[in-house]
Amino acid sequence: MELSVVPRLAELLKRSPLDMKSVVSDAVMRLGVDRILGEVRKTLFGLDDVIKDILSGVMVGRHVLVVGPVGIGKTTLVESIAETLGLGDPPYIEVACHSHMTATELTGDIDIAVALQSGLDHPLAFVPGPLVMAHGKFLILDEINRLNPYSQAALLQALQEHYIYIRGFRIRTDFILLATSNPVEYSGVYELSEALADRLKVVELDYPEKEVLKFVLQWKSKELVSHLALSVPSLFVDVMANLFAILSRDVKLEVGPSIRSAIYSLSTAITRALLEKREPSIADLKREVVNNMGSVIRGTFSSDREKAEYLAKKFDEAILMSRKSGEQWKR
Repeated sequence: MELSVVPRLAELLKRSPLDMKSVVSDAVMRLGVDRILGEVRKTLFGLDDVIKDILSGVMVGRHVLVVGPVGIGKTTLVESIAETLGLGDPPYIEVACHSHMTATELTGDIDIAVALQSGLDHPLAFVPGPLVMAHGKFLILDEINRLNPYSQAALLQALQEHYIYIRGFRIRTDFILLATSNPVEYSGVYELSEALADRLKVVELDYPEKEVLKFVLQWKSKELVSHLALSVPSLFVDVMANLFAILSRDVKLEVGPSIRSAIYSLSTAITRALLEKREPSIADLKREVVNNMGSVIRGTFSSDREKAEYLAKKFDEAILMSRKSGEQWKR
């Protein structure tokens, strides 16, 4: 961040309170729901009800937590909503949470040595953290449940009191939190404190229905190969959608595949064939599914080899489903 745009401590101490529910509601009413939905559909599809759930929360000043499997579009969704509403410049402050994040990384801190030598209003004396910089905007916390209890406490104080305290200085901060999290069965996550969870409206985002999923897979994978003037076979998309249906019902899996991994499986299968100057085959897709999804899924596997064999077997089942549905296919 450029020093010229970092607010001085003296300015921060003079902040006035903001009624964020009115700020957000004004933006929603000014744009209109149809326009907001249309803008988000440029990057995500089939999420109109989820978007309305989020908007209904933020319009009354409610912070929102979007929960769902990895690679399903949670972060892209909240970014798109924040970008569309455009509460400031930038419209949101985003933090990728991790287990070693300290409270100071969220609040910012005063460099005592610089402050003593050059004064508290020196640009380097106080570098504000995201909780300070998000004032009047959206704060996006990606994978909030990776925050350890100490960092959660700093966030809770900002949500509860609308102030943060840094070495005796009290700085006002008003923002709307849009957070994402993976399910609790994922590794490396913490349970949110009861007080923090109570301040969040939970919106669940799950795998879409088959026809919506097919549309998304076709759309996004085609985008990835459009610069190569390649097309995505409809059979490939149908097989991938069937694979998702099979895996989502399998109790052997603790963590299922991501839509992101499916999109890249489709696109890399096609580009692999391009490199060999031939048409892509279903065997290409099978290979890329194992390569792209093997690192994502979690379950009762004794080895990576067993996991690869499992994916290959389930892929063959997906092919049979496509056959029965009348899709034309070739190996």
